[in-house]
Amino acid sequence: MYLAARGVPALIEKLKQSRAPYAVTGSWAAAEVAPVAPPRLLLVYVERPRDVEKTYDLRPADVGANVALLTPFDEVVFERTSMKNGVTIAAISQVAADLLTSPGRGPNEAEALMQWMQENEDAWRA
Repeated sequence: MYLAARGVPALIEKLKQSRAPYAVTGSWAAAEVAPVAPPRLLLVYVERPRDVEKTYDLRPADVGANVALLTPFDEVVFERTSMKNGVTIAAISQVAADLLTSPGRGPNEAEALMQWMQENEDAWRA
């Protein structure tokens, strides 16, 4: 868990320039296709969290974190990604799975995303 001192929008702009693999998931990714509420936490799959922490000047935070760097257990999170406004988003099915297992409003956001998926199957299935 980290604090992006200049805020999530500034971090998003930096990610757009990244050459290292990453995939945004969770509320932020879901809001790109089926917004429920403004996201408070940016969840990003990365291969080397410590490198990302240093590169993007993220500060470890126990309280007030606005970024979570996730180490994937499998490289599948970097497959079937899509670009939304210049940001690499995890596969919509991965985003839904991540939200379903998230605390707080994550499951509600997952339900909204899955409803969008049912209504827009051609937009996300490939």
